[in-house]
Amino acid sequence: MTAINDQPSQIAHCECGAQFAGSSRQELFAAAERHLAHHHPQLLGALELDVVSQMAEELPGAPN
Repeated sequence: MTAINDQPSQIAHCECGAQFAGSSRQELFAAAERHLAHHHPQLLGALELDVVSQMAEELPGAPN
């Protein structure tokens, strides 16, 4: 089921200082992959879904 809410519920931070967000683990992972592809192509494919999920933090006020 896809949330109707446009607000991301999770955010993660890259070591370069960039932030990426998503409303689900899969959206957050996709955002991380896009960031890596654009800014750190040598690392593309190095992070797995579980690693990105561990990097994530819930945004205050985000729906559960």
